[in-house]
Amino acid sequence: MSITAGHRIAIVGAGPRGTGVLERLLAHLADIDAADTTSIHIVDPFPAGAGRIWRGSQPPLLWMNSVAADVTMFTDETTTVDGPIKPGPTLAEWVLSNIGTLKSDPEVAPELETFTAQSFASRTLQSRYLEWVFAQAVTDAPATVEVHRSTVVDIADSPDGSQTLTLDDGSTLEVDTVLLAQGHPDALPSSAETYLQKFADSHDLTYVGPGYTADLDPDVVPSDEPILVAGLGLAFIDWMVLLAESRGGVFSRGIDGDLIYEPSGREPIVYAGSRRGVPYHSKIGYDIAAARPPLPKYFTADAFPGDGWLDFRRDVWPLAAKELAGAHFHELFASHPERTTGEWADFDARFAALEWGSAEARRLVEAFVPKDDDRIDLDLIDRPLTGESYSGVDDVTARIIGYIDDDLARRADYHYSSDAAVFSALLSVYMTTGELLRRGRIPAASVAMDIEGWLHSFFSFVASGPPPQRLEQLRALASCGIVRFLGPDTTFSADTTDGLFVAQSAAHPETVTARTLVDARLPVASIQSSGDVLLRTLHARGEMVEIRANERSAAKISVDGRSRIIKSDGSVHERRYAVGPWVAGHNWSSAFPRPRTNAGFFRHNDALALELLP
Repeated sequence: MSITAGHRIAIVGAGPRGTGVLERLLAHLADIDAADTTSIHIVDPFPAGAGRIWRGSQPPLLWMNSVAADVTMFTDETTTVDGPIKPGPTLAEWVLSNIGTLKSDPEVAPELETFTAQSFASRTLQSRYLEWVFAQAVTDAPATVEVHRSTVVDIADSPDGSQTLTLDDGSTLEVDTVLLAQGHPDALPSSAETYLQKFADSHDLTYVGPGYTADLDPDVVPSDEPILVAGLGLAFIDWMVLLAESRGGVFSRGIDGDLIYEPSGREPIVYAGSRRGVPYHSKIGYDIAAARPPLPKYFTADAFPGDGWLDFRRDVWPLAAKELAGAHFHELFASHPERTTGEWADFDARFAALEWGSAEARRLVEAFVPKDDDRIDLDLIDRPLTGESYSGVDDVTARIIGYIDDDLARRADYHYSSDAAVFSALLSVYMTTGELLRRGRIPAASVAMDIEGWLHSFFSFVASGPPPQRLEQLRALASCGIVRFLGPDTTFSADTTDGLFVAQSAAHPETVTARTLVDARLPVASIQSSGDVLLRTLHARGEMVEIRANERSAAKISVDGRSRIIKSDGSVHERRYAVGPWVAGHNWSSAFPRPRTNAGFFRHNDALALELLP
């Protein structure tokens, strides 16, 4: 490959994704003619490598939700990319090989005393790794790399087709191609959030809208009174820590080994609810590598011949569900044959010919898997409290404490290693879904509603939950009365008669009122209402459009199969690209990659690098 001398590239956003694309660009440029005249501009007001979300200035109590051994920023022998493979250490390997130096850093030194490859690192420690990854990428780079600690506020087309970036200090950059990789921008308050804030202001209440935990002020939440928290996902776990342990409470082990919590007296009484009514599943605590079945088996991009639109519920999900179920049964037969009857080869041959969910498939499973507990019910996995009703909050709380106990026990027990196989199958499903998106097989509305809506929620609930220690802490807080559970299908609203916030679950008659409401969610993507002025400006001019399934769903940047930004007239901008969680169809490759899994993160970054080069 040869490139035009003086080629100029801008990457807007220096977080993990921008860093990953930069690494792939430099890998491709290493032995290319005129590479030394190529210039790459990285623009981000936050530290390069970590960016905003992973910046080091966060409370050390906030953790990652993956063990350090499962986090990498480097390609390996399993990665199928066009560019060179450039191996490097996982987070765990990097920390353990630099532990002496890191111990001199007072912000991360305490956690290093007990750090192992299976530790859940603080986000502060992860920021150090990411900054090092960026520094490694640019050391002896085959092109000029310049970092601008600024914000891009506008991009304009020049007459020759080049792109003029205007920065917030008034200066400009002239480049040939631009990649937008801002990660998770803020969103301006929605109409519902604006209403709740105005209601709070007029009634002397406290409302905390959606946001990134490190950017929010937990001190506005009062002590020693009830509060309502909407959401039981990862943002809720962060709030749990900041409203309890950071206020002086102490976790310790009781005589029986159970975790207990000694309150400081400064905690609120947290009433928490959500659609499912339960927290995300704990991370699996045993080695899952041995439980990885051969994947993909049924759900492959080539299983959908032709080039027409696919309907997610009719065409895509049935085969994806079969992949998950097949992985479950493969592991059950492989590692726990005493809980099955007959031979795997016989089951496998008959299973392959059946539609998952059909009466024939149910009869086959009943014949080969005697116990109901050893079968798989994806609907019940998605909504574990389906059909249950309760007398009130006390009843719900007791039920969910038991649910957490069961989840912790199951996720630590290899007896249930089929759960690990389903986890691997979910990753495979995400990779195949990404390939279908690149091939343009799924319509925009389905991307927004089915893939980035339901599928992403299901994946997060099952496979992207908190460390088991966090669920132990949640159980301890619930056991001592600091946390109370509201139940499934909880709604939160403003009571204009009494001037209070109110919560109500559909599963029992009790209502709860409070003077504080915390919306424990990340901001819902909205390009036209983005907190990023660049995105709002491009959208207002028709140089970017958003995909939204309905008025309540996320609205993300629309791109084509090559990640080029689509304009309001339906054409693509040949020199502007976008990638990340606020780009339609990109949730499948937004998480940190796991080593030796041929992660979509690297394959997508490599393809983008080739796009950015002429």
